Amino acid sequence: MAAHVRGTVVVLLNGKPAEKLELTPENNDLLHQFVFKNVDAQSASTVGLQFEGKGGLAYQIVGSYYLPWDEKAAGEPLSIDVTYDRTRLAQDDIATASATVRNNLQKTANMVMVDLGIPPGFDLLSEDLQDYQEKSAHHKSGHLSKFSLTATQALLYFDSFAPGEVVTLKYRLRAKYPIRARTLKSQVYEYYDPEIASVARPVQLEVRKR
Repeated sequence: MAAHVRGTVVVLLNGKPAEKLELTPENNDLLHQFVFKNVDAQSASTVGLQFEGKGGLAYQIVGSYYLPWDEKAAGEPLSIDVTYDRTRLAQDDIATASATVRNNLQKTANMVMVDLGIPPGFDLLSEDLQDYQEKSAHHKSGHLSKFSLTATQALLYFDSFAPGEVVTLKYRLRAKYPIRARTLKSQVYEYYDPEIASVARPVQLEVRKR
């Protein structure tokens, strides 16, 4: 919004006032967001804006929805599942994660990226990724060409996955301190077509003080 905007915005949902915002010099340069959680998905809804004041507004209306994990996984071109051999640990314990990636396409998936979320409070033991990279060096598909680590992610680069191929990669995680948190997002996607993607179901992990 421009800095000279002043006035009142009323957000209408199906013709009825749902939210009201007073725009002042103190807040007219901020992004204001309204979320409507109880919209009936089985029927059409309308969103309207009424503005009384000076200046012009910029706005955006976005729709989003969620699917059950089991329903979401059905029919995906690529899919990923990450499981853990234990979800309750003591400080300094090690858990082993298994990331299973499937190419559900009838054609080769090229330049496949796998982002493994490192759970909060854990260190990923990179030697497991190094070991898999060396073992897969002579594979025609499913070859891990390189990887890199950040504080929250392991970024894996695969040359290709053959039609119907399933690859499982195991890696260890060391618990650094007591925490209870959900795992960060793990996903698979094609580098040149990120819309061909899948996200793994999150898991709750708990680390107690030793």
